[in-house]
Amino acid sequence: MTYEQEFLKDFGDWVATQVAVHQMAMVAAQEEMANGDERAKDAVIRYESRLSAYQFLAGKFENYQAGKGFHDLPDGLFEQVNY
Repeated sequence: MTYEQEFLKDFGDWVATQVAVHQMAMVAAQEEMANGDERAKDAVIRYESRLSAYQFLAGKFENYQAGKGFHDLPDGLFEQVNY
């Protein structure tokens, strides 16, 4: 495996880990917010924004693995509705 391939694999794994960590943290913060903790509201916003950024990067890795260009949109992007 070349240096570039190893780097991309490791970076892709790291991004996938960050997505999982931030999803769990956001769920935990949402539970705290439901329990009445006002500080958790800010935490939910922070985790959600970071999660969105990491999911964007994960989509770029999916494009790379599918042989698409960097600026190509992920499949099914316009059929998704996220709130």
